[in-house]
Amino acid sequence: MSFRIAAHLCGWPQDVVKDRRRVMAIVRAAGYDGVEGFSAVSAEDLVELAALAAEYGLHLVNLGAPDAALKARFNATLGNDAAEVPAARKPGHEPSEAELTGLCRELEPHVATFAKLGIRPFHHIHVGCILETTEDCARVLQRLPGLWLLYDTGHLQAANSDPMDVLARYPRQIGHVHLKNFWTQDPRAGWDRHRPDFWKTSRFCDLSEGNCGFDVGACLKGLQAAGYTGWVAVEEDHPQRDIAAVVRDNRQFLRSLGF
Repeated sequence: MSFRIAAHLCGWPQDVVKDRRRVMAIVRAAGYDGVEGFSAVSAEDLVELAALAAEYGLHLVNLGAPDAALKARFNATLGNDAAEVPAARKPGHEPSEAELTGLCRELEPHVATFAKLGIRPFHHIHVGCILETTEDCARVLQRLPGLWLLYDTGHLQAANSDPMDVLARYPRQIGHVHLKNFWTQDPRAGWDRHRPDFWKTSRFCDLSEGNCGFDVGACLKGLQAAGYTGWVAVEEDHPQRDIAAVVRDNRQFLRSLGF
């Protein structure tokens, strides 16, 4: 296997996330290699968090920090070769060419800071951000060739884009992966992320529960074929049941696919 697998804390119950040791125990027991979603507020906090992760045999992935420059330094200290730049959000509508150029220019200093430290700067493909769809990837990467993609399979589906299409088009520009699946009430009728009731009828779900045609195994094999060697972070985003069970079941599902 060419990549390692981490658990992502996005959407976990806050009472669990506040107990760092409990989080590490859940992630380690499920058999992951790392954990993403923690932040350090100072160098001392970084040391404490890294030491705790080491107790459980885990690596800290894409560590957060109070600002982008400190985030780059912290991740370099941890030996990470990729980390997430601040999100550039769409202005409530599809940005014009001029608006998009301006948003990309705001990211240029962060891209340069990360690259200077040997870190691949990636931007999240995420609903509401300048990277939402396959078409957005083309527009943004044309303006920021030094930027990498945080390939989020769930958000691509939510935005009516095919994750496999993005992988086929940009196999060498993926800097990080968020692996999750997508469920909607009636996939045959389609879904519209712009509708105010979108999140009432659609949600992210366990890897085995998606009903919109995403093939998790094919995606991971595609990443392997593309030579991807970074982290694959499994996102248990706002789970519908006990978080420890979800984390465990997602990892077991990946094992059943050979990963």
